[in-house]
Amino acid sequence: GDPQSIVAAAQTAPDVQIVINNAGVFQAGTLLAEDAIAALEFQMKINVYGLIYMAQAFAPVLKVNGGGVFVQINSVASLKGFPDSATYCASKAAAYSITQALRELLSEQDTLVLSVHPGPIATDMGDAAGMSQVAQPPALVADGIIKALKAGDFHVFPDSVAKQMGDAYKSFAENVVEVSST
Repeated sequence: GDPQSIVAAAQTAPDVQIVINNAGVFQAGTLLAEDAIAALEFQMKINVYGLIYMAQAFAPVLKVNGGGVFVQINSVASLKGFPDSATYCASKAAAYSITQALRELLSEQDTLVLSVHPGPIATDMGDAAGMSQVAQPPALVADGIIKALKAGDFHVFPDSVAKQMGDAYKSFAENVVEVSST
């Protein structure tokens, strides 16, 4: 949420070749809750605007270093809305849309962009979302990123919940999302 800190991070890492944007916030609540607009604004500020700030700050650094990789941690919530976390889902859907645009924009500088869509992962955020009982190990996300890097994939569905959604989404992703618009 602090653009200056993002710029400072990019300036202190002039040799970076891989950027993983894992910054994100979660706030549960329905669209009919009194604080729904405030929750959406808060989540958009971090989950969406933060992504744009990260891309603006680090794309030039990656370009200078030969292209590299920009990884965006999205969520299965970017593909499906859930009533009890609709504002979070909306912010993640927006982040996914931006990630798609970054894929095309940054390909011009030979930067590979990955869109990672984990399901419930054993993290503080997963606990806050009430997913402790079904959460899977964070190592699955890291392993999925490495596998996608080796394969040159854009989408990463690293855990069992994500894989189910990814399998259902695959045809659309391949035939619409991953087709270049240029």
